[in-house]
Amino acid sequence: MRLLKGWKLTLMASMTLVGSSGHVLAQKPGSLGSDMLGPSSTSSLPVSYVGDDGSMPGAMVAPAMPTDPTMSPMPYGPPPGYPAAYGPEGMDPSMMGGPQPCPECGGIGGGCGGGHCDGFGRSLTGLLSHMRGCVAGLPISLAPYGEGGIATQRWYDASIEVIGLARTTGASTFNTSSIGIGTGDFVLGSDNVPIDGMNAGLMTQLNIQTGPGSNIEILYFGLDDWNQSASVFRQQADLYSFISDFGTLPAGGFDDSDRSLQHTLSYSSELHNGELSFRRRWAEPYGFFQGSFLTGVRYLDLDESSVFTAEGLNNNGAANNGPRFFDYSVNTTNSLVGWQVGGDLWYNWLPGVKVGCELKTGIYNNRSQQHSTIFANSLPGFGIPEINESVVENTAAYITQLSPQLVYRLSYSVAFRTSYQVIWVDNVALAVNNYNSTPPSLFLPGAGRVPTINNKSDIVYNGLTAGVELMW
Repeated sequence: MRLLKGWKLTLMASMTLVGSSGHVLAQKPGSLGSDMLGPSSTSSLPVSYVGDDGSMPGAMVAPAMPTDPTMSPMPYGPPPGYPAAYGPEGMDPSMMGGPQPCPECGGIGGGCGGGHCDGFGRSLTGLLSHMRGCVAGLPISLAPYGEGGIATQRWYDASIEVIGLARTTGASTFNTSSIGIGTGDFVLGSDNVPIDGMNAGLMTQLNIQTGPGSNIEILYFGLDDWNQSASVFRQQADLYSFISDFGTLPAGGFDDSDRSLQHTLSYSSELHNGELSFRRRWAEPYGFFQGSFLTGVRYLDLDESSVFTAEGLNNNGAANNGPRFFDYSVNTTNSLVGWQVGGDLWYNWLPGVKVGCELKTGIYNNRSQQHSTIFANSLPGFGIPEINESVVENTAAYITQLSPQLVYRLSYSVAFRTSYQVIWVDNVALAVNNYNSTPPSLFLPGAGRVPTINNKSDIVYNGLTAGVELMW
């Protein structure tokens, strides 16, 4: 019985190896192919296909190709239809430094396609076609980088922008010069030195993430510098100044500041701003809007100076003979430090494109200072080189800033950013608003001149920014 069972198992194994299509050695993973056993080996073929004598029954043999003794071997040279420009040897003449075939018609120089290629096979129409293709692809290359979808969280690590600001509201009208005594014919004043042109500065910001949706940001903008100057000239000495109430106090004015041939007024202003804030971001669940709240410390520095100069005839009656002159300079400094709050709101317009608006406001302490210097032809006669006056005062001031913005992402790391800025600053001291029209007691005894400061002016800046946001 055991012998019978063993015989049955042996028969079943043989049928499995041989009868089941004979694919034991037929190109299975790990089997030995003909490349390993030699080209004459039959081990890589199915076992059932190999005869007892090693022959392969049923194998088809390709018939031998008939040989025509009249045919000669294929000569060197291009096959039929091969461009003639490659010559009898079938070689590319560009490899030999010769003229190249026209990429459109295969001809050379003036003999191709109506002569629209040069002697080196370069096609102007091909170049224009390539350029048209590049232009057609520009819309795709300029498309915003929208990875992450339309509702990606607003974030960047740093930004740098050019900021251009102009002053739309500033100093009040102040007249410095008139033609004639008490005529009201004012020819020079603060309106002649408007520092309302747009001047370029720098804006930069650094963000430091402190947690999910929150960060510390450090911002600076400034280096904006406004300068303006104006002069009036007369052939006769009939210019009178504000220091004598235009020649009425005293009657006929002063020798140094009145009866002048030339009056000049200059005005300059410089702005710097720094902020350290904490910002917390949020996003609504439907992907239309997102925004943030912020709070922090802000410092704004506004420095201004103005100089009024008068030049007249020779002072024949004074010990210091020479042309009469009068220089009155006013310098003001505003240092605003305080706490601000604010936030922004953004609309997710397109993947990679966001539009929004930011509002910040705060109350600040303004340490305002006014320093004036008067230098005139007659002062050495009084035994002093110049008159100096200075006043410092602390007062509450206010800053409000509104800025619509647009962000257009160019890549993962770079986005274009632009904004429109409106900055309103209240209760500051401006230089041309701090001229004191009361004469010094050295000029007019008993005039009762007292150094003062006017820090109740307001000023409005507006302008544009453009730059990049960086993310790493």
